Amino acid sequence: MDARGWIGARAGAVRERLQAALLEALSPTRCAGCERRDVLICDACLARLALIDPKTSCLACGAPFGSLICTECAGAPRAGEVPPRVRDGPDRVLAMAVFADPLPRIIRAYKDGGERRLAPLIAQMLVDCAEHAEEVASERYGGILTAADAVTFVPVTARAWRRRGFDHMEDIARAFAAETGLPVVDALVKRGSADQRALGRTGRQASARGAYEVVADVGGERLLLLDDVITTGATIAAAASSLSASGAARVDALAAARVW
Repeated sequence: MDARGWIGARAGAVRERLQAALLEALSPTRCAGCERRDVLICDACLARLALIDPKTSCLACGAPFGSLICTECAGAPRAGEVPPRVRDGPDRVLAMAVFADPLPRIIRAYKDGGERRLAPLIAQMLVDCAEHAEEVASERYGGILTAADAVTFVPVTARAWRRRGFDHMEDIARAFAAETGLPVVDALVKRGSADQRALGRTGRQASARGAYEVVADVGGERLLLLDDVITTGATIAAAASSLSASGAARVDALAAARVW
């Protein structure tokens, strides 16, 4: 780089720092979970997350206490039982925490509030969740991260992208890939424009059925499919089924939250 280019780069860096300082002065960083100053997610909110134990969660939908009973999945596997596939959808589902305070606030601040700096933090939490599951429940979740060939994600609709200006799960997937070294496969496109948050279980299943088109070569790939929240499991099941139908050798799912 010549002197002119170096000076230009330095000037650009200075402008970015000044813009960041101005933004911080106008809108100070606050915890997405509790509004505490100067941190995106504070230690107190992290400590309040209702983490799901991978030793007893439902392998079919990620719900807690799957070893006792799972109201969402008829015939779901109990702890220690790992059938090749329980139903159409992912081979295994792992969810980090129950969708309870402060996690809903954190996720809303990210995807609807536009606090994109949360993406690497959420991605790191998902990495920690997968590593923990492999360590303490290897008979159930062994290889969910270390045996994956690539990471992919449940995409938003075109309408949601226009409203938010970004695909929240793509940002998380790319941060997740940077942390793990896995490649990202942008494999899915979502048809339609419906927001499923207002739908019940039956409506979600009907809306998700056939909603995802595979637009990348996933033949023979062992994929880790990321999503933010699993409510009924309809979305993750539809996305995983499309990937499997397109030749993916295995599709495991990993989510930040499970509604329970």
